[in-house]
Amino acid sequence: MSKFRTCRPLLVDATQCKERKTVATDLGFRDVGVGDWIIRGEDGECYVVDDAFFQRTFTSIQTYPWEQAEGRNYGC
Repeated sequence: MSKFRTCRPLLVDATQCKERKTVATDLGFRDVGVGDWIIRGEDGECYVVDDAFFQRTFTSIQTYPWEQAEGRNYGC
């Protein structure tokens, strides 16, 4: 099995849950716990991930100094 890494960053909209709830995802309904993240992808797809995975995988786009509000420069 080969491992692959994407060059293009995935831009998502993420919200951390403050209360337990159930959300509709592309794979069906999913229970979301306190501290879990609801992620909406570029094409509107919805995922639920726990906080540990989110912290390892995602970073705020504001942390990149070369990013500008006017446009996206991925640096690839």
